[in-house]
Amino acid sequence: MRAWVVRAGSNGEREEPELSRGIVAAGWPELGDITAATDRGAIRAALEQTYADAGYSPRVIGNWAGQLSRFRHDMSQGDLVVLPRRSRQLALGRIAGSFKFDPDAAPGLQHTRSVEWLRTDLNRTAVQQDLLDSMGSLLTIFELRRYDAANRVAAPVDKGTDPGPGDTAPDSPIFATSVKLLEAAVDAPADAPLTITVRNLLNAWGATRRSSTVVGQIEADLGEKGLTAAPPITALGFDSQVALLRVGAEPGPDQPLLTAGDVPDEAAEQAPLTYRIAHVASADCQVVSVRPEDTLRHAITKMVFHDFSQLPVLDGDARLRGAITWESIGKARMSGNSLSLSDVVVQPLDIHSQAELLGWIPQIHKHGYAFIRDDRHKITGIVTTADLTDQFGARVEPFVLLEELEQRLRRLLNQALERGTLTLDAIRSRLLPHRQKKVQAADDLTLGEYSHVLEPEEHWGALKWDADQGLVLAALRTCTKFRNKLMHFSPDPIPDEELSPVRGLLAVLRSLDPIA
Repeated sequence: MRAWVVRAGSNGEREEPELSRGIVAAGWPELGDITAATDRGAIRAALEQTYADAGYSPRVIGNWAGQLSRFRHDMSQGDLVVLPRRSRQLALGRIAGSFKFDPDAAPGLQHTRSVEWLRTDLNRTAVQQDLLDSMGSLLTIFELRRYDAANRVAAPVDKGTDPGPGDTAPDSPIFATSVKLLEAAVDAPADAPLTITVRNLLNAWGATRRSSTVVGQIEADLGEKGLTAAPPITALGFDSQVALLRVGAEPGPDQPLLTAGDVPDEAAEQAPLTYRIAHVASADCQVVSVRPEDTLRHAITKMVFHDFSQLPVLDGDARLRGAITWESIGKARMSGNSLSLSDVVVQPLDIHSQAELLGWIPQIHKHGYAFIRDDRHKITGIVTTADLTDQFGARVEPFVLLEELEQRLRRLLNQALERGTLTLDAIRSRLLPHRQKKVQAADDLTLGEYSHVLEPEEHWGALKWDADQGLVLAALRTCTKFRNKLMHFSPDPIPDEELSPVRGLLAVLRSLDPIA
């Protein structure tokens, strides 16, 4: 048994006929009969044909196809259905028949399933908040899947109230934050979607970096609400803004006309596989510029004021018309002639924000800088050689620290082995069976195995370390988790608080073994 929500239109306009006739209706009044549509692909083709002239993006059409496929194919007789009412009450019913199409029915009531209504006046106070949150979506048709939803929807029919999620639902500030964000995005006007930085979006899900798991969870949660992020959260810098757009409301006032240029396709939302120019923080920042009609004196003053080595020359549409640099000014002044701004303008390097970063590094180093443009050829930022140094320095530091950490652990254990205070058999005894024969020296241990080896008090004592065992072991386990997390690609910087345990443990090991 499954549980579904079928909304009665954007303003509940189908509520009365659905309850009085014992049906739920899918809407989409312009769409013809889909009884013969054997799968989601066939329904999508019918939608594309029906709305060909409207210009809806493939993403919106695909979302609609998924909803109608659930209504046409996935719902089964005996499944439960919830209809949110305009009175703020809930109607609960049981699917009693297969999909039907009635060409003579009123608009919006052609695609139906018969329903045995079990309750039509359930107060929302009888349902726990987490389940109510799951019902708050822009989608017309969706399944309630989380936290034992099907059994909980059935409970009010017999017992009057929802028994709650038990131990299955998370109860944490992270969950509450993401729920509140999704509520705000759903409630935002269709013509004024909620915007948020990538950083704050991740924080709402308790994440600090864009791993494939985190990106997948955020996109899944947005999708359940009929939303998507545009541009894709994987394609931008950490502090760039994304809009949470509606893609799941049925045709009408709740669903803005989004074109292919407005909404990313599904492939664009996958976790990042390549470092892009956009992943450098300065590629998306407020650009200080001059206009073609400005004076050279104005430009020079602005460069000195901001301590810049170069400035872009932008027209009224923020499109690049050239650049001025101290070098171009110096070369032009050697002529001895009176100069205007146009005399010192040079053609700079400009790169699309989605270009692969590594392939452009030689050119950026050659020129010293590059201006970054978007799809509309507007300048969004600048990347300099200093920015590249900062970017890759931040990326390399965790690996360098972990490498030194492991090398120092190996040397300290090897010293104990050489003294005879610790034996190889004692080390092997703390390892998993399949690892015991593979470890022939301390050099063969993984970072995660050191905490197991050093856990017995006799092993700790054999090292002769004047340090607190509990603190060191706890730091080792934290560093192991950090290392495992680091191996999952993300374009985002490592938060300083995640590096602190590595730096701290390394400081202890350096004190125990002060040789550089």
